[in-house]
Amino acid sequence: MTPERSTPRRRRTGALVAFGVGVVVVVVAVVILARPGGAPGPTAPGVAAGTVGPTPARSASASAGGGQAEASQASARPGSSGAPAASGAAQAVSGAVPAAPSPAAAPSAVSGAAPSAVSPSARPSASSSAPVAPTSAAGFDPRRTVVPMLFPLPSSARYRYGAAWRAPRLGVVYPYNQIRGVTPGGTLLRAHDGVDVEVAIGTLVVAPFAGVIVDPATIWKPWDPQRYGKVVVVRSSEVTSRGYYAILVHLSHQGVKIGQVVRRGQVVGRTGSSGNAAETVPHLHFELRAPFPIEFHYAGVKRLLDDFDPLPSLRAADPKLRR
Repeated sequence: MTPERSTPRRRRTGALVAFGVGVVVVVVAVVILARPGGAPGPTAPGVAAGTVGPTPARSASASAGGGQAEASQASARPGSSGAPAASGAAQAVSGAVPAAPSPAAAPSAVSGAAPSAVSPSARPSASSSAPVAPTSAAGFDPRRTVVPMLFPLPSSARYRYGAAWRAPRLGVVYPYNQIRGVTPGGTLLRAHDGVDVEVAIGTLVVAPFAGVIVDPATIWKPWDPQRYGKVVVVRSSEVTSRGYYAILVHLSHQGVKIGQVVRRGQVVGRTGSSGNAAETVPHLHFELRAPFPIEFHYAGVKRLLDDFDPLPSLRAADPKLRR
């Protein structure tokens, strides 16, 4: 028998089947190429056309986590590193705001990022900004020097400033006393060594700075108890006023003993009218003395004294003036 020949109709059917198979193959290839990561290339799909489709909204934590995952995937690819991949992603999404990197990823993913506004090491320390009393007589100004300290009376006390430093005074001039002049016969005229703070008798008196209680008779000689009465002398151990002395005079009660260590603000006594203050307005006579001698010249007389005007220090510490 002779084989049956194909008719034109059968040939058309075969051509349609072949065409359909080709179309399916093309569609499958397009789908594969359109999937992310399906086809290698220098740019992501859609970049060539210059458009980026909208992306679903993500939380900040999800964005940060996704950025870390992409960076780790890019670094895992042969011949690539994390930094170029992050840079390429930034170029691919033109005009988009990148998610904030997590603290762990910030140094590598965001190269050249500005440092934080205030780093802990750049913050000024308290000690660097705190005022410090002079440590020598060089450039020392006896009328303007301020010693960091606490006001010697409670803020609740009622007080006012009385007789000032170097006001006229009567009596013998000792080697540690200020003078206000010299008589034609050469006699030194005594001046006030401190500032009087007028206050009611019995008011609490506190230590202006931390330190130790010392005996004035071993430092300023000859000491005159009849003039000064009951006194408390604190020698500062604070770094801002180390070695300076605060002399609290005319007390009615001494609450500390010589050699005792006191803290700043500790009660050390009560105001009174002992010594030569019995017939005056009740007051606390307050002196500050430096740990070094200061040269004074009055009426051609040179004197080396440790005494200076305490009023600037009192006013700087006065709680009522700082309100």
